[in-house]
Amino acid sequence: MNLRLSAVLVLAGFILSGCENASSSQDTPGEPQPPSVEVVTAVQTLVKSQKKYTTRIEATENVMLRPRISGVIDRVLFVEGEEVTKGDVLFQLDGRQLEAKVSQLQSELARAQAALDQAENESRRASRLLVRKAISEELAEERESDRQQARAIVSSLRAQLREAELNLSYTIIRSPINGVVSRANITAGNTVSANQSVLTSITSNQDRYAYFDMDERTWYRFFSVRERALGSVVRIQLTGEGSFPHVGQIDFVDNSINIDTGTIRLRALIAGSGEALVPGAFARLQVSIAEAEQKIVVPDRAVATDLNSRFVLTVSDSGETRYTPVKTGERLGALRVIEQGLSPGDTLVANGVAKVGPDMTITPVLLDEAQLQATAQHSSVGS
Repeated sequence: MNLRLSAVLVLAGFILSGCENASSSQDTPGEPQPPSVEVVTAVQTLVKSQKKYTTRIEATENVMLRPRISGVIDRVLFVEGEEVTKGDVLFQLDGRQLEAKVSQLQSELARAQAALDQAENESRRASRLLVRKAISEELAEERESDRQQARAIVSSLRAQLREAELNLSYTIIRSPINGVVSRANITAGNTVSANQSVLTSITSNQDRYAYFDMDERTWYRFFSVRERALGSVVRIQLTGEGSFPHVGQIDFVDNSINIDTGTIRLRALIAGSGEALVPGAFARLQVSIAEAEQKIVVPDRAVATDLNSRFVLTVSDSGETRYTPVKTGERLGALRVIEQGLSPGDTLVANGVAKVGPDMTITPVLLDEAQLQATAQHSSVGS
């Protein structure tokens, strides 16, 4: 009985010893694994520096049509909103009073011309008689004076007749340009005032302008002289468009910098755009301000700010992160140009200091470099 009890106690001791060993083995922690962190490789690609501005589309020609004389509108001779050609009759004023004035002046001119013919004959006859001493010098001078007065009257009436005929021609109001006519602001039967009443408006329907203001720092950095800016390519994006499909060129640079805003005004010409660009439409303008250059680009989210400086966390071959100051350039969509601080092929933390800091050991998880390259190309060239 005692022997059996001893065996049980020994067996229990072995079991307890095994449990202690197992518990001791489980309680001993292993070495911690470095955290997995997404990293990217800095790539070098062609980048074309660009600037974006807001603008309003303008027609190259815009006419607010006003009458040159006062009168009553007799007829409106166009279809509102239709295209018109230079010289098309748009309005006709009541010209009966002017027609009567022209007829009156024509009659007066004919009578004055007859008087002039008679005065010239009398003057010539007096000159012949004066040679033969058959008439006094005083009478000869009087007839010459009558001739000159008659000539002056004819000249005056001719000028009045030309003015009356010109005013009569103004009763027919024509389109001064090719374009699209707006609605008739004043309709038949209404009285209009010379050079004041706006009858309608006409805008040209071929080329378009887009004005924009460039700050003088950008101007002097990339252009500085007018000749460098002229011909630079611009692209236009209308509201609702995802890209910049309308292409034009800079064709005008103002002659001075606005001292209040520190900007200089430029103009882009979008030739042959027709009805695609409606005057007055809001648009975004993208201008290429430099030739394409090889630049290093990284995701913009990889760049962090430390007081007044920018930095990234580069990753060594052993997985250690390092604080690396950088000089950044322009933003290209989701990417950022790095002017100084990185070389092509450098590995860096993709999300800056969001989850990791400097002087840490990580397990790098490399993101798709081909995808980053494609994004960089799209951001720099798809302008």
